[in-house]
Amino acid sequence: MSRLPILAALGALAMTHPAVAQLSERSFASPVPAGLAKGVVRAGMDYAAFRRTLLAAGWRAKADPDCVRNVYGGDGTRKPGQPNICRELPEIEACSGDGYCVANFTHARTRRLIRVTSYGDYGQWQRKGLSVLGWEQK
Repeated sequence: MSRLPILAALGALAMTHPAVAQLSERSFASPVPAGLAKGVVRAGMDYAAFRRTLLAAGWRAKADPDCVRNVYGGDGTRKPGQPNICRELPEIEACSGDGYCVANFTHARTRRLIRVTSYGDYGQWQRKGLSVLGWEQK
């Protein structure tokens, strides 16, 4: 399966980065994810907190077998000392070179998919280095 549409979408987001930061929560977020009350998750929140909240509400990380190649490019070779974000965050589908990432979760009961777009330093995701731009449910 080609990842070109994903990377093209990430590139389009990158070109509009200043505008993306200015859009409202409503512009990014589809309906409240299953198992969560309105306002518990929001665009702009820290990815680690968003992820913890989803997992506690019955969502599961949906691993992508091509994550390493999608994130690190080519054969997936990382630089010395560079963390393997695909092991730390198995839900990551792809990341662009300028800080945008896409992650996927499925809900255990409803089987719905949520696709999350984030921006920041994914290597610092546990230290508030990665923020949620928004999500869509399928």
